[in-house]
Formats: sequence, C-alpha cells, structure tokens
Amino acid sequence: MARTRKQDKNNGKEAGSNVKSGTTAKSGTSGTSAWFAEPGKNDDVIISTRARLIRNLADFPFSSKMTEDDKARVQALAYDAFSGVEGWHFIDMSQISGPGRQILSDKNIIKEDCSAVVINYGDESTSCLVNESDHLKISAFVSGLDCEKVMEKVYKVDEFLQNKLQFAANIDFGYLTSFIKDCGTGLKFTVRLFIPSIVLSGQFESVVSMIREKKLSIRPVFKSEQIADFSNCLFDITTTSSAEGTELDQMAVIQSVASVILKTERKIRSNFADNNPTVVLNFFKQSYARAMYSLLLSYEEAVSIISAVKWGLQLKLVKGITENELNGLYYRVKDGHLKYLCDNFAFTFEDDVKTSEALQIKRLRTIVIQQAFEGIVNEKPVS
Repeated sequence: MARTRKQDKNNGKEAGSNVKSGTTAKSGTSGTSAWFAEPGKNDDVIISTRARLIRNLADFPFSSKMTEDDKARVQALAYDAFSGVEGWHFIDMSQISGPGRQILSDKNIIKEDCSAVVINYGDESTSCLVNESDHLKISAFVSGLDCEKVMEKVYKVDEFLQNKLQFAANIDFGYLTSFIKDCGTGLKFTVRLFIPSIVLSGQFESVVSMIREKKLSIRPVFKSEQIADFSNCLFDITTTSSAEGTELDQMAVIQSVASVILKTERKIRSNFADNNPTVVLNFFKQSYARAMYSLLLSYEEAVSIISAVKWGLQLKLVKGITENELNGLYYRVKDGHLKYLCDNFAFTFEDDVKTSEALQIKRLRTIVIQQAFEGIVNEKPVS
C-alpha cells in the first residue's frame, strides 16, 4: 500500500512520510503525549488506573427524571463552573460528529449518552461528563497502578466545583446519586490488568475468589472463544460500592488487591517460562508472524497480538519496544483514531480496500502495528 499525505492544514508543511508519524499518541491541543502513552508504575501488569467521582446538583431531579429544560440548565451551570478554570475544553455533544463520538468512546471518556463533555488540555487524562446517568461524572486515568495519584486528579476537579456549585448531599447517605451503591463518597476505582501467566497456568479462578472476597468485581475486557487468545488476558477490577468506608478505605482495598495480583502474575510468569520455554516461544512467534504477515486485522486480533508481544517482552524473549509503547498501541489502533487518520490524511489503498471504510481501517491498523514492531529483536531464537 503506497502512503502519501495531504498538506498539514495548520502550517502547510508536509505532514510526514509514513503512517507511524501520523499515529503518535498526541493530544490535539498542546502536543503533549496522551496519558496512555506515558510509562506508569508496574505497567507490565497494570495497564491503567481510573477513578470516577459522581456528583449531582441540589434542587434538580436525577438525570432520568429531568426535562430538556432541566438538562439545559445543568449544562449551563457546568459550563459556567468550568469556564473560569484554565486548561479545560467544553464540548456540546449535540454539535459533535459521529467520528468525534467514536474517538471519545475509544479513549474511554464516554460510554453512554451525555449532553456535554469537559476535557482537560494536555494529556486528556481528566474529564467530566454532563447529564449522563448523573449530573456530573468526573473521571481521571493514569498509566500503571497509582490509585492515590488518580484520586488526587478527580478531587482537584471536585474542589473547584464545590466553590461554584451546590451538590446534593445528606448527612446519613453522603453524596446522593441515581444508583444507591454510588452514594456516599461517589468514588469508584477501576484497574485494568494484563495477567496472561495467571490465565494460561490455570490459576485464574483462585484470583477471582480473592477479588470477590474483597467485594470487588472483575470482568473481561474481551471475550474470545480461543483459549490461547491473548485478548482473554485483559481484565478490569472495580470497586462495587461507594457507600462503605472512606475514600482512603476504598482506595486501599483495590490498591492492595492489585498489588497482590501483580506479584502473583510475576511469580507465575517466571516459573511458567522456565518450565515451558518452547510453548512460550511458540505463543510469541505465532503472534509476531501474524502481525508482520497480515494485511487486514480486526481490533480484537490486534489486541491479542499486542498482548502476546507484551508477554514476550516481559519474558525477555524480545527487545526493541517498551511496555508503555505497547500499552499506548492498544489505543492507537482503535477504530476512531484510525478513521480520523483516513479522513485527514491521503493514503493510497489497494483497489479492493479503498472501496470500503471498514477495510481501510483494518489495513491501516495492520500497518500501524507492523511499523511499531519494526525495531523488535528476538532475544531467544529457536536452536
């Protein structure tokens, strides 16, 4: 596939000569790296940590009972509250296109319908949804495992909003929310895990039992029918109630559980590699070959390949790529980002590919992965 570029609309210069230069995980505002492209603590096992804080305005019904006039008033109040604070961009969702919505969804900023989104400039790690299931839903992400840092991010937003808005609260129930388990602090944590050694060694159920004993939930990010598909090795663990204990109590539980899991994964990983060297090398080589010789990849196929290479890096089978580069790649090959590239840069696709947007996205995804893997060197060739 030949690849060319349109002229850069901002400065008239040639935008680049290959796909890689157009797919770096950059913020569209300040040019700083997006949060998911940054290294994080224990990011071999913990992909990301998210904190979410729910607030509702006093003297308004919950979102499900609001009139259009109520929603407009809440949105106006939220706009006024953020307008005096440096570094925030307010997006009216009625004015955003379908591709724009897809990008916000790909970045895990939106999941359900909302009337507006407020996003911080820079790394776009912090955002606030307006009129989703509750009036305000503040969220923040960090790479790796760092519950304290991500909690500080959402409470920093909450602090300046408290000075401008009156939130619904009760002395017995704490902050009031549309879902009873979100009452109290309104805080919820989610940690995304990559645990292939635990899954492939058959010790996953014991980890699930520990998670549930601590009253946390676990769910797969993907669900593949293939047991050896590495997309099956990504999971989210989440706190289930904001009503039990203080913010620090809730943070401590998930931080401690995630710490136990990452230590378990590393221990099993080492033993598994020592006892099954050929099996481990086969997993990596199959996935790497699939990446380098494919022409069209779906997102789930890409996730499986990225995850297998990530495991190979952890097992010291390869070098030439980093954990945070691989973690960022999970986001860079999502549909929304790739569609943005197709819409804003000129690529010369094969004749049968250029007639289908879906095929163009799959083709571009494959190229992005292949270019990301160009520097990989096999550390343990088959003898």
